[in-house]
Amino acid sequence: MSFKLRLSVLTIAICQTFTAAAAVPANPVIETLTVTGDRFDSTPDQQLTVINTIEREEITRLSPKSVVDLLETLPGVSVIRNGGAGQSASISMRGTDSSHVLVLVDGVRIGSATLGAVSFNALTPENIERIEVVKGPRAAIWGSDAIGGVIQIFTRKLEGGEWFASAEYGSDNYMRASAGAGVSHGDGHTSIAVNHEQSDGYDIKNDAEDDEDGYDRLGMSINGQQNLNEQWQLTWAGQLESGNYEYDNMGYYGPGANEADYDNYLVNIAAQYQTETLTSKLALGQSRDKNENFRADTPSLGTSLYETTRDQLNWSNRYTATDDLTFIGGVDWSKESIEGDYAVDERDLLGVYGLARYQLGKLLMEGVIRYDDVENIDSETSYNASLAYQFNEQWRVTASSGTGFKAPSFNDLYWPGSGNPDLVSETSENLDLTISYSGDYLRGYLSIYQNKIDNLIQWAPTGEKDDYGYDIWKPANIKDAEITGIELSLNYSTWDIEHQLGYSYVDAIDGESDEQLVGRSEHEFDYALSYAWSQFDVLVNYHYQGERNAGDYNYDGVTDFLDAYHQVDLSVGYKLTEAWQLRVKANNLLDEEIISDRNYFSPGRQVFLSVSYQAF
Repeated sequence: MSFKLRLSVLTIAICQTFTAAAAVPANPVIETLTVTGDRFDSTPDQQLTVINTIEREEITRLSPKSVVDLLETLPGVSVIRNGGAGQSASISMRGTDSSHVLVLVDGVRIGSATLGAVSFNALTPENIERIEVVKGPRAAIWGSDAIGGVIQIFTRKLEGGEWFASAEYGSDNYMRASAGAGVSHGDGHTSIAVNHEQSDGYDIKNDAEDDEDGYDRLGMSINGQQNLNEQWQLTWAGQLESGNYEYDNMGYYGPGANEADYDNYLVNIAAQYQTETLTSKLALGQSRDKNENFRADTPSLGTSLYETTRDQLNWSNRYTATDDLTFIGGVDWSKESIEGDYAVDERDLLGVYGLARYQLGKLLMEGVIRYDDVENIDSETSYNASLAYQFNEQWRVTASSGTGFKAPSFNDLYWPGSGNPDLVSETSENLDLTISYSGDYLRGYLSIYQNKIDNLIQWAPTGEKDDYGYDIWKPANIKDAEITGIELSLNYSTWDIEHQLGYSYVDAIDGESDEQLVGRSEHEFDYALSYAWSQFDVLVNYHYQGERNAGDYNYDGVTDFLDAYHQVDLSVGYKLTEAWQLRVKANNLLDEEIISDRNYFSPGRQVFLSVSYQAF
């Protein structure tokens, strides 16, 4: 069956499912919410892109042990783990590389400028209020890295007088204690949350190191606002993540570093001016990503330090000219500084963007253009053009086209002895077509997309030899890829049972080998069923991961694949009172062997018991 025929059959089936599910009697479950896909609070019908959200209530029921546990429940988001919670992990959004996803916490860009990646294992789920995942061609709004999408994480927000406390114990001697409180001050409030957790862990890798790989992490966040008058508002946010994790690293030539300490933080202060027609925000922030790798039993190996400090200044504006015409624009500036023996250890990035959105009857049109200048790298101009047609109150179709880029990391450019300062940015061209439905008892969408990525950076021989006669390898812009996919999401209610369904088909082809990109699988499926009765609530999560291309890791000239797997999680909560709650969470209930990266094992069956108190 051809791709087009499969797509037509699937589209018809989904439309029939929408219609049938919408006719089932149930209590309405759809609530009005706002999202920030265009950098300002807007209702979903004003956004011309796919945005998935995870709210605090859902986070509580999922009882995750890492942020990637949350992200993996979303369609189009795939996770590769080097072990369990506390270990390093990477994500792929709609088949793109992990470095092609921009991650912000309370509006501050985080991640390592040396490695070009984000330490998801250092983020504390317990301190998160909300996650928004923006997909599709939106890099023209956000700048570098947003080729696959944008992940926005917002920390806990508590009103004055609200507070919470919780404790948890479970498998692998896992222990967690969390607390938070909200304080009022005039026409404003500040939230403070603290979380500490630790685990003895388990042996994450099949190699010569037969030991338990545990972790310990502390997370603190502060978030607040102060209304000065009807027009002016101040906001502030801060986060500290500090911890240690152990891993396996028995190399070909002997043992390597197998332990890491990290100390990451961010701060952000913003002022906002708002009238009926104009909103203007000025934000000043800083983030640090610091990681030290070592081996405690072999001090002679020394310590490897990776540290990035990023200062940023953002000025964003929204002007509502009429009820049908809106303009958004602003300036982003940042300075990245790194520690280490690099030829260049800092650079400035400047971006200027403008958006125009116009409503003409049932048509909603949007255009965005952005110019970015990255010091010592060629400048990039990105665009996004979108058009939506609203058939009626429930049905809408949206088409988008856009470009994006990813600036080379410091390691790519300047790593001592092997960097290539002649690299240019990786670039992308993205097309997206989405049909969506939003009714009283059902909401969902079906997206078809294509993303062509050029100038991908890959290590390659330079043609030169070192003093020992071996080939010299350096990063080079020699790779390209074409990604085509289908993404389906359904949320509906039948007889007080809530259902969430997500499916992703990704055909991510390497332009050189004509094979599926390493680490990708064609099919992923997620299904969640939840039910609340009296003081009880039950949540069952099912995740299917298709087989992954693992590359030729046996060096026999044949592509290897990781087996597909199924994972079932169960969460049961019981309300002792309105404030007190007990929860039992079982992960990998079927105790299936799960390998998402070669030789690295995810945990087997795990069980956790938590008790929490929430004062309103």
